[in-house]
Amino acid sequence: MIPSSSSASRRHERSATTTVLTLMVALLLSTPASARAQDRVTRENLNAWLTVGGDVRLSRRWFLDYDPSLRRSGPADEMQQLLLRFGLRYQPTSAVRFTWGYAFVETWPYGKLPSAFRFPEHRMWEQLQLNQSIGRVALNHRYRLEQRWLGRVALEDEDERVQNWVRTNRFRYRIHGTLPLRGKTLDDGESYLTANDEVFLNWGANVQYNVFDQNRIVLAVGHRFSERLRVEVGYLDQLVAKANGRQLERNHTLLFSVYPSLSRWRDEKR
Repeated sequence: MIPSSSSASRRHERSATTTVLTLMVALLLSTPASARAQDRVTRENLNAWLTVGGDVRLSRRWFLDYDPSLRRSGPADEMQQLLLRFGLRYQPTSAVRFTWGYAFVETWPYGKLPSAFRFPEHRMWEQLQLNQSIGRVALNHRYRLEQRWLGRVALEDEDERVQNWVRTNRFRYRIHGTLPLRGKTLDDGESYLTANDEVFLNWGANVQYNVFDQNRIVLAVGHRFSERLRVEVGYLDQLVAKANGRQLERNHTLLFSVYPSLSRWRDEKR
């Protein structure tokens, strides 16, 4: 008996979904080669990040994105970082997004490999996102370029002050997958699994020992209450290479993320 096209399609979807999930789990369990180098020292920390991310619709194709994040270490004993990130997004189709943005970052001494001083950072960034689906899994590919100005801080008259700004560049690539726990699509009142892996690479005249900057692997469970609101709780395994090239920091991080869609609220008020 010849299998029907619908049964073949279902088998293809199951196979694609299994393949994607297997790759995600393999990424989570893998350890980058740089972390296994015998001449490097690795220290582990426990952190917690709270993020609120969403957008405001400006017109049919233009959006204002916001992505503030409060990050603590210990997991909540001391400040780790404050990130205030905003972007202007152009979306010609549902599968393609271009974003130009700015971020202000303040980083505190934290953990087992602390910096000498708290320091600021100004960051400009450009981003391309491409969306696709494989069976029940929604995939997002994110490519981001960052131009970074990091404040070099020293003591001056017993006060911590920025002496100069160090310019570096960074490239980031992230693959992100979302799998509904029920049905083929993610609808209101349903939960889902999400996973992603993101690699960070530095370059520029001021980058000497840490071309590999960091890698982030995330596993999370989320719930979509409505088109207006999603909430996620998850785990981040973050491997960071220090600028000296001899120290590695492995951060085990609890993630709490809230995604309100102000675009939907604004649309309903029109």
